[in-house]
Amino acid sequence: MLVTYSLNDTRLVFSFECEEGEPKRDSPKFSSSTFFVDLQGMTTLENIHPDHLALSAVLVTRPWLNGTIRFSLPISQQFADALAENKIQAAPVDRDLEPYSASDDGYMGLAFSGGADSTAALSVLPSTTIPIFLNRPKMAEISTLYAKDAALHACRQLKKIGYRCLEIDCDLEYVRKPAGFPTDLANCVPALLLANHLNLYSLSFGTVFESLYGLGRIKFKDYASTSHHKMWWGLFESAGIPLSFPVGGVSEVGTELICSKSDLGTVAQSCIRGRISKPCLHCWKCFRKSTVRVALGLMDASEFELKHLLSSKEVVSKLAGLPISHENVLMYSFSKMDESVFHSDFFTRFGTDEDLSYLTMFYPPAIKYVHERARNDVKNNLAQFLNSMEPEHELQVKQWDNTERISKKVPLTVTVEHAIP
Repeated sequence: MLVTYSLNDTRLVFSFECEEGEPKRDSPKFSSSTFFVDLQGMTTLENIHPDHLALSAVLVTRPWLNGTIRFSLPISQQFADALAENKIQAAPVDRDLEPYSASDDGYMGLAFSGGADSTAALSVLPSTTIPIFLNRPKMAEISTLYAKDAALHACRQLKKIGYRCLEIDCDLEYVRKPAGFPTDLANCVPALLLANHLNLYSLSFGTVFESLYGLGRIKFKDYASTSHHKMWWGLFESAGIPLSFPVGGVSEVGTELICSKSDLGTVAQSCIRGRISKPCLHCWKCFRKSTVRVALGLMDASEFELKHLLSSKEVVSKLAGLPISHENVLMYSFSKMDESVFHSDFFTRFGTDEDLSYLTMFYPPAIKYVHERARNDVKNNLAQFLNSMEPEHELQVKQWDNTERISKKVPLTVTVEHAIP
């Protein structure tokens, strides 16, 4: 892959040229050879560290790379070595180029989405954290259910509170078809490109326990042993801007609790299809988040538009999975749910006698995945919202194994008739 950069007025444009054997895969489709990030005149191409330009390109093109990438600006030896560890040969390399390093008075950056997990992350991070929202531009020729009104409203509210919240136009999601992030960390590209300008020492995400450790899938897996860690942790570190996961030890159950107690909680809306304060109540995220909120007593069951949700093909399809991602969250919800809300088939599928109260707590070992500059703040702030797991809870977490339980279950076939009036 050949990558070139150009600055057109305030827009930084990345251009890609596939080489032999690329794109390496057809699904998702590599559908655009360019994307832009509008830097709003805050910085110039020369003031962006070449390693940050290169890492941004890798975040966007990784699914289609065939092992070799060439940049129009040379990268540091340190970053080239980190790419090589992931079997990506990069050129050119400037052996005299110093890797990026923020000054001692730097800031934490957050790839902000406006959802509950992202808002919970902001709630426990230092108050000087800079939230940065990737603002996907509307494309007249592309039909999409995506709505950003609620997220932009959240950004406006954060500014009123006093946060230096940025909304950066960027169309990287259209590089692939269907539209979406090519890699799960690609939403940080605007923040990464502004890291030198903003003096960022780390980039954080609202990644939760279930995603970082695989909790709720088949088996618990320490993040350090995952392919995700192998691919990205060292790359960000070598680029001088390490990753941070402030709610990496907090379940989706816990992030809802944090938002219910945090002064920032009212800005959160996880649904990306609804309008301001009006989630669509038709998507899988609405189903999952709503069941948690009802289970925690944060939402009245009468507000749960179950018939509407169960008329959604997306929700019905997800519920038929075996297992389901974040299955532990659904198990927790149904263990706390009044049986008058759902048909008994749901309790047969998701019911459990297992004590899942630890999902309302913080997993202490996860603090190591927060940059040391912010670690004490995050630890102290988490303690304001959640209890810390005791050793017996930590053992429960590490022993999570859904294999036997799932082997005894059958897929849940749902119809609208399953919604109890």
